[in-house]
Amino acid sequence: MKILVLNCRIYSIEYELFDMPSEKELCKGVLEHIGFEQSILTHSVNNKTERFVQPICDYKKGLDFILSTIISPEYGCIKFKDEIKAIGHRIVHGGSTFTSSVLIDENVKKEINRDFEIAPLHNPYNLQGIEEIEKILPNRKNVGVFDTSFHQTLPEVAYRYALPERLFHDYKIRRYGFHGIFHKYTAETVSEIMKDKKINIISFHLGAGSSVCAIRNGKSIDTSMGFTPLEGLVMTDRPGDMDVGIVLYLLRRGWTLTELEPCLNRESGTYGISAISSNMEGVVKEAEKGNKKSQLAIEIFVYRARKYLGAYWFALDGKVDAIGFTGGIGENSPLIREKILHGFDKFGIKIDYKKNIHSINTEREINVKGSKVKIFTLPRNAKILIARETYDLLKKS
Repeated sequence: MKILVLNCRIYSIEYELFDMPSEKELCKGVLEHIGFEQSILTHSVNNKTERFVQPICDYKKGLDFILSTIISPEYGCIKFKDEIKAIGHRIVHGGSTFTSSVLIDENVKKEINRDFEIAPLHNPYNLQGIEEIEKILPNRKNVGVFDTSFHQTLPEVAYRYALPERLFHDYKIRRYGFHGIFHKYTAETVSEIMKDKKINIISFHLGAGSSVCAIRNGKSIDTSMGFTPLEGLVMTDRPGDMDVGIVLYLLRRGWTLTELEPCLNRESGTYGISAISSNMEGVVKEAEKGNKKSQLAIEIFVYRARKYLGAYWFALDGKVDAIGFTGGIGENSPLIREKILHGFDKFGIKIDYKKNIHSINTEREINVKGSKVKIFTLPRNAKILIARETYDLLKKS
């Protein structure tokens, strides 16, 4: 069974086509800069990567372009669109409604829509992708896999805010957590490598959005993101933890919501500090050239991550079997990994600096021999988890 996995985001669509249940990857790619003057499709099949540049004004045209590439004689991996039997979708916010993956129907779409205000940079585009692919590939099963569902196991002490109870009951204000698909993939992959399903893991997903998750016996017990993806670690363009009094202060000074939202969602984080790049690789390059603002941005990013590492060490009662790094930064920045783990030898976290340097975009154990805590880098491959969940749901339906 051929399953297409989609991750529709603001300005981009990531995709991957799998043959299930063998989990064979047939092709993958990403369409970027949707709605801009020139959009870029990077498409990989049979270890060959092609790059196409042309204007793509909306998600319908974007999905049409992706599917025409997938079935093209020159660059494709299948002959007909009809070979695709189901579509799995990454959906960022499922609120407290969805505790697991679901077959998408009109009621599910209404729930996704209700969470637009909580995840304005994600859910609208997730839903748009669902509705457009339903038109292009009608009569297919669509499955929603939610970032928030993995964190439904958080205990109340971890997900409740110390706010008046009416806000929890009337507005469902609580900590939901995000990146659950990635943290679940880390938990399952590390458990498989270590041949033990009952291990405790601290999982770092470091990328444009960054989060950390404490996992006990394969289940999330705490995570850094909260009611929205703004909370927690410093990110490339979001501030992470901050005093909410700052928002009140700016509102009193005359700021509007239309000014605050882009400031917090797109202009803060390492970009806000360095004013160089919203890409960590660019920040690191500038730091290496001696740029003081970029150096400070890295140190603040690392400092927050180290604070959470310590916090989750104690949340797991000091019984940590492994630490996992994934995401664009987690996979590809030996410098950031080294800085986060430096000085934790006394806790049995001993990184092998040579292995760390050579571990880029690969699944690898990077701790020294005899380290009490295993350390892994894992390529971000949550799409296979979405394909698995989609396939398993179809078998049951």
